[in-house]
Amino acid sequence: MKLKLEGYPDRDNATVANVAWAVREIAAGDGPTYLIVELGDEAYAQAAGTRGRYVIESRTNFGEGFQHLRVCHPLAGRDGKSVVHYRQRCERHRPRRCPLNVKKSEVSTFAEVEQALVHFARTGKRDSRLLWRDVTAQYIKDRKRPAEDDDEVTQIVPGG
Repeated sequence: MKLKLEGYPDRDNATVANVAWAVREIAAGDGPTYLIVELGDEAYAQAAGTRGRYVIESRTNFGEGFQHLRVCHPLAGRDGKSVVHYRQRCERHRPRRCPLNVKKSEVSTFAEVEQALVHFARTGKRDSRLLWRDVTAQYIKDRKRPAEDDDEVTQIVPGG
């Protein structure tokens, strides 16, 4: 398991205790604003945010594709736009003000970050006690191809 924590060197062969420590670090008012827990090339879970507002995501890779999920919450009424800020350094924004545009229902608490990331580090799986929304389509580039290429197998590439 590999641990990536903003502002720190990547840690190969990370332990669950290392991940639990990293999660606590992102809760600090001046600490890192994102972390990623990777299980080789197969899957990862990540969280980003500041000031008690976080986004939690997980991706599983398989064959030529992947599934990308985000923790969400049922809301009474309409689910509008929201922003979670992160990044210590950003070329376009003030420190800790780089925006992640999400839906209101996708903003999570620190307790949920701790639950999701430590569970993933322990088991290699998403925590089924949390509600996960499939957001894969947001990460796939549109690829148009000629009709004569209908049988072509293509690779799904993250958008950017």
